[in-house]
Amino acid sequence: MDVTESGHAARVSAYAAVGARLSLLSDRRLGNAVSAAPNLGRGIGGRSAELDVEGTRVFVKRVPLTDVELQPEHVRSTANVFGLPLFYQYGVGSTGFGAWRELAAHIMTTGWALKNEYAGFPLLYHWRVLPDSSPTGFVDGFGGVEGAVAHWEGSSAVRRRLEAIGSSSFSLVLFLEHVPQTLAEWLVDSRDTAPRQSGGESPYPWVENALLRGTEFMSARGLVHFDAHFANLLTDGQRVYFADFGLALSRDFELSAEERDFLDDHLVYDRSYAPDHLLRHHLPHDVRGGTEHGAFLREWVDGHQPADIAPDIGAIIDRHAPHAIVLDDFHHRLLTQSKRTPFPAAEIKRALAGGRG
Repeated sequence: MDVTESGHAARVSAYAAVGARLSLLSDRRLGNAVSAAPNLGRGIGGRSAELDVEGTRVFVKRVPLTDVELQPEHVRSTANVFGLPLFYQYGVGSTGFGAWRELAAHIMTTGWALKNEYAGFPLLYHWRVLPDSSPTGFVDGFGGVEGAVAHWEGSSAVRRRLEAIGSSSFSLVLFLEHVPQTLAEWLVDSRDTAPRQSGGESPYPWVENALLRGTEFMSARGLVHFDAHFANLLTDGQRVYFADFGLALSRDFELSAEERDFLDDHLVYDRSYAPDHLLRHHLPHDVRGGTEHGAFLREWVDGHQPADIAPDIGAIIDRHAPHAIVLDDFHHRLLTQSKRTPFPAAEIKRALAGGRG
């Protein structure tokens, strides 16, 4: 079993109580509750809030649901209904392939958690399609739709997707288990207030282990997250939860032959991305000494390793630097040369199999 019986039972009990209560509310009453809930913010993937249901805190995410996705032939479809290019899967400014895929991923992961196969996913208590205002500002980081389309190499399918989101009048509302902190926030708190946990143990091996267990579990079941940075990973200090499946791709989705091949190549993506993100963004500030991430990793594998790095952190870098170098180079070319840069699956697999990653 992945967690203690008592902890699992408490989650299942909350799932039943919250899910039943929300299911009994009419669309009007539920919509009013969502509208009145304290707003937590908005981003490229939707808007979020919190509710209290039956004494349980619930995280609420409103995912734009476009007119295209509401067409009868597309309702609940996990197909690529916008005909988006496969490079739109990468978490470098993508709005994702559609709300139904995000829902399907949460249904799958909730099932795994309820069966206690792997506890590290927030439970989806309930979902509902509700009328909503059109989202605004979701591509402001690119200067608007035109800038976002240019970022994605002028893709007409991306334009259709963005314009459809901007004119949407419904949301897929997800009611999810509340987890108190993002992993990014938790690591900052751990680093700033207690560099060493009680008993003198570093938090980094625990995080590394959680990343490996979670990504390997998903990969073995044909699911790739594609955006497992630490604002999308949550923690209660006891466990790391993989959340926010806006870019997820699964073998259980309705895929074309090209998408199936793409998925097969990328089953190692999360396994490399999550540890690389740890190395790039969340090790203590003085580890790299101001050296650029890629250069630091190359110097490390060449044997130029600072002498004052804590042994546990050094061991993590040693295990993951070889494959992180490959992924770092891929991301650099993806952003600076072409979104059509081939994913170096074979090279990453070799680096992972080299014994240190």
